[in-house]
Amino acid sequence: MSTSPSISACVICNNGAPLIRRCLDSLAWCDDIVVVDSGSTDGTPDIARNHLPGKVRVIHHDWPGFNPQRQFAVSQCRHEWVLMLDMDEECSDELRQEIFALAEAQLRGRALFRMPRKNFIARRYVRCWSPDFQTRFVHRDRVEWDPRSLPEIRKAKESFSEGALRGSILHNCLTAYRPTDFNEGVRQALYAEELAENMKKRGKHAGWLNLLFRPSMTFLKYYVLRGSFLDGRFGLVVAYKTTIGVMLKYSVLYGKELQDVNDEQ
Repeated sequence: MSTSPSISACVICNNGAPLIRRCLDSLAWCDDIVVVDSGSTDGTPDIARNHLPGKVRVIHHDWPGFNPQRQFAVSQCRHEWVLMLDMDEECSDELRQEIFALAEAQLRGRALFRMPRKNFIARRYVRCWSPDFQTRFVHRDRVEWDPRSLPEIRKAKESFSEGALRGSILHNCLTAYRPTDFNEGVRQALYAEELAENMKKRGKHAGWLNLLFRPSMTFLKYYVLRGSFLDGRFGLVVAYKTTIGVMLKYSVLYGKELQDVNDEQ
């Protein structure tokens, strides 16, 4: 225990009043907890500030996107090693024990660790989305951050490497059914916009093959190959939901290409 480094945790949030306590409780073992709020109107900052008194610090920071907001949150932490969560995520007991047991020798030369994330909808485990690896345990001085919001890309600086943990982050673990679980509306549209913009910058195109086959291949991947069919109607709807996200992404990319053509005329 004496060789284990001090650990910080950071949480990014907005209007997470029903969720933030459980998230913070799962991080109570950390030496320092930073909550970065981007403008909640439901009392989330006060709830977080008064939870685990003396350990939680709340900072307001306008929303710049997922990856930049997480980078800002890490920069506010007191310790070099930081575990990053969203307000609707929890650190599982297995992940806590695994991180807590890490000795300095095991961290030497590492910049970040990846771990699986278990996703839940209406309190049901989403089998086909696993292992959903996330790089959420990082050394703040050894990581290079991609400035784009989505997808979240972080990588080790030169001469450092990535490690792996077996314990899971739990996402949306105990939230009861909400209409937005299967119809995310505005949120899904925003994700599609950000992902399409990233694809455009990387030179990707919404050609006929992508528009025709990407959605159907996505459905087959998740429903058949990843076993979503084993979960009955729930698995079928989750596969549809995943497919719609891909369809929207390429549709938005096509819209951007169409706009470029119009601008040139």
